[in-house]
Amino acid sequence: MTGQKVPYRVGTRRPGGAGSLGRKSYRRAGWRPRYTELEDIIATAWQWHRRRPRGFKG
Repeated sequence: MTGQKVPYRVGTRRPGGAGSLGRKSYRRAGWRPRYTELEDIIATAWQWHRRRPRGFKG
C-alpha cells in the first residue's frame, strides 16, 4: 500500500481500550464508522495524506 514497513508488536487488549469505548459511543450517538477494517482505514488515511501533503493548510 505505502511501500513502507512499520514495526509493530501485537499485545493483549487493555481494559477500557478504544475498541470497547468505540462501540459504546457508537450506540449512544447512533453513529457508525464508514470503514471498520484496519486495512481500509489505513488505505483511506494514506489516500487523504497523499492528496493533502500539508494537511488542511494545503
